[in-house]
Amino acid sequence: MVIDNQLHPFEEQKELRFNITDEKKEVQSVMIKQNALTLNNFHTQSRLQEIFFHLKQLMMEYQPKIELTYILPPPNHEDLQVLIMAGTYMLLFLFGTCGNVAVLTTIYHVTRSNRGALDNTLIYIIALSCVDFCVCVSLPFTVIDQILGFWMFGTVVCKLHAVLENFGKILSSLIITVMSFDRYVSVCHLQHKWLGSKRFAVIILTGLASYAMIILYPLLWSFEVHDLVLFEKETAPFKVTQMKIKKCIMVNISSFKFTLFTIHQFILCYCIPLFLIAFFYTKLLKRLKKHARQFKSSRIPLLRISLFTLTVACFYYLCWTPFWLATIYAVYLEYNKDESGDAKAIFVYLMYLIHALPFTNSAINWILYGSLNES
Repeated sequence: MVIDNQLHPFEEQKELRFNITDEKKEVQSVMIKQNALTLNNFHTQSRLQEIFFHLKQLMMEYQPKIELTYILPPPNHEDLQVLIMAGTYMLLFLFGTCGNVAVLTTIYHVTRSNRGALDNTLIYIIALSCVDFCVCVSLPFTVIDQILGFWMFGTVVCKLHAVLENFGKILSSLIITVMSFDRYVSVCHLQHKWLGSKRFAVIILTGLASYAMIILYPLLWSFEVHDLVLFEKETAPFKVTQMKIKKCIMVNISSFKFTLFTIHQFILCYCIPLFLIAFFYTKLLKRLKKHARQFKSSRIPLLRISLFTLTVACFYYLCWTPFWLATIYAVYLEYNKDESGDAKAIFVYLMYLIHALPFTNSAINWILYGSLNES
């Protein structure tokens, strides 16, 4: 009798089902162990983080705290050089603001009674007086900063001060150059009447203001109130005394960028305007002399116009040349910092004096250009 060793189909399916069930149980067991291990690791990490947090708190509680004491430097009201410069700046402020306001008030009353009196020359004088007035308004902030030795007005006023001073200086020079061109055209090129129109004057002034703002924007944006630590000393265990002041200075600008910016300003806002002023006024005087020779009975006050023209050109040269030379020298010192402390102190006082010259230009322009307009 032959015994059949093959399983019945039902028994075969049953055995297969039991094998699958056993495998599922093994998988579930492994997954449970993994979950338990993961949960255990999570609790371990949480516990470690909690321990580290308590240790950090304990270290902070038992760590000795350093007590900082801040002091301000003594004011400069007893420094003779500072007082002289502060007095000079205040005189320029009073003279410049009062003079430019007087010019604007006079023009307002004249044009109010006679609207036809507002020509292109008066438009240029109005613009120049407004710009010079803004430059002079920035002087009291400089005086207070000099006397106290630190900036006390905050970042917003710091940026506003930089705009009034730097933007006004640059735009004032450009307007003076355009006024020399206007005088030249009015005498030497009468056939080009559109160059002497009020519309042309407004377009030129708008373009100059936009140009000045664009080139000065990176510099003006970098002005901020910055903390400067002048002195620091440990007076006792865990006690430190600091002499810290705030100054309105340029930050986040490299020496290379500042050098490129200074050279750009030196060429476009000093060299070119100086050349154009000399060129236009020289041509103007030559034309007037030629006219005087041709017409002996001419009533043109040639000598008076020549003197005023020479005064305007020389005054611009005297006010701006030392300023730009000192600025170029300051850039040179950025790359050659081997100067002694005494030389630096003398240079600082000299810079204050030279820095007053452009303000002098803004404070006296209203006299020169008012008289020249009458001529």
